[in-house]
Amino acid sequence: MKLLQNNWIFTPLAVVFFGIGGYLLYQSQQTPQTPKETTKVSEDDTSQDGHWHGDEWHSTPHETYEVPNGAIPPQPVAVSRDYTLAAVKIPEGITDPDVLAAWQRVDYIANNIWEWGGVPNAETPELIARLMPAPDGFSGPTGHSDAEETIDLLGSLNPNDPRSIVVMATYLCEGLVGGRGPKNALVEMGVPAVPYLIPYMLDMERSPLLRSRALEVLCQIAERPRADLDGIVEHIIIPRLETILSQEKPDYDEGKAAREALARLK
Repeated sequence: MKLLQNNWIFTPLAVVFFGIGGYLLYQSQQTPQTPKETTKVSEDDTSQDGHWHGDEWHSTPHETYEVPNGAIPPQPVAVSRDYTLAAVKIPEGITDPDVLAAWQRVDYIANNIWEWGGVPNAETPELIARLMPAPDGFSGPTGHSDAEETIDLLGSLNPNDPRSIVVMATYLCEGLVGGRGPKNALVEMGVPAVPYLIPYMLDMERSPLLRSRALEVLCQIAERPRADLDGIVEHIIIPRLETILSQEKPDYDEGKAAREALARLK
């Protein structure tokens, strides 16, 4: 693996997230257009051709759209907000009502990712369908032919569309990409990313290194105002940190992430 600028670690598939970072930078550098100056004319002035539209003087008539043969003019197209739900499985046998309420909050967030904003992009569903399930190399179920194709697909994801979280979380927590870039993208997504990351944090079949990635992102999100997480930090995340540190010999990566996070969250 090779550490490049902006703290992105490029694995054989890690380059796929470089496009996302570039897209975010591109969006932030766009210069807004300066509003056109309007000529103010007295409402009593009839010496000029034109008309008042609110408090703005229009010196030329509005363009009209002629409907050919009675056809209906083009209408705005509604963009679907459908998305893939996070796989939230509430553990069985919970007796503490506060812990149960925290898990129910995770499930609520998974079913309401638009509550925290975001703009649906018409291309997102097709991109997700082509990127998921994540490929096993370049002969996996998605049938990607090479790294360049994957770069193009992930670079086309709209970071303002929370439906993209499922792809970002999967590619990070299953070891296809690494480094600060994808982690920062998920942190910026915020609360809607939580239900997609918790299963990775608790997956004991996964390597501690990959669990630590989910843990690190979750803790950075949890450092922000917690009202929207409503008990998730206190009853799910912090207990997991304490369990890791109670081990006689915690894994280096997972232990380091847990120690640093616990000091900030308590």
